[in-house]
Amino acid sequence: MNIANRIENVFYPDCYPESLPTLENLSLCLLKKKILGRYSLVVVDFIPGMDIQLQISNTRSLIRKQTGALWMFREVGAYIVFVCDKLPEISPHELEIDKTGFHAVIIQGIHFIPSSGKHLFNHSKWLNHAFGDSESIAEKLQNIVI
Repeated sequence: MNIANRIENVFYPDCYPESLPTLENLSLCLLKKKILGRYSLVVVDFIPGMDIQLQISNTRSLIRKQTGALWMFREVGAYIVFVCDKLPEISPHELEIDKTGFHAVIIQGIHFIPSSGKHLFNHSKWLNHAFGDSESIAEKLQNIVI
C-alpha cells in the first residue's frame, strides 16, 4: 500500500467525505465542505532539486484546477502533503503558508513525509486559532510512516 492510500484510509470519509479523481501530479485529492468553507488535503511527490516555492505554486494551480476554486466565490483552504525520500534542508518557518485569504487556493498547511520517518511541517495559525483543522491533520499525518 502506498503512502497516498494510507493517508486516504486515515482521512476519507470521516474527515474528508469527498475523494476527487486526481489530475496530473496529484496522488490524492480529498475535499470537505464546512458551512461556507471548502478544504482540501492533497498528496504530491516532492521533486528534489526543484525550488520548494515553485513546487508549492504548481501544486496550488493543480488544486485550483481540481476543485474549481475561484477567489472571493469558491476559495479552498489547502493542506499539501509532500512525499519524499529525504527531507529538504529547510526549517519549518521556511515553508511559506498563506498569511491572508487573498487567493483562490489558500495554503493552510505544508507537510513533508520522508521515508526516514521524521516529519517537517508548518501550518497557519491566526492568534490562537488554526483553520481547517490543520493541527489535527498534522498530528494524524505524523502517525503515518512510509
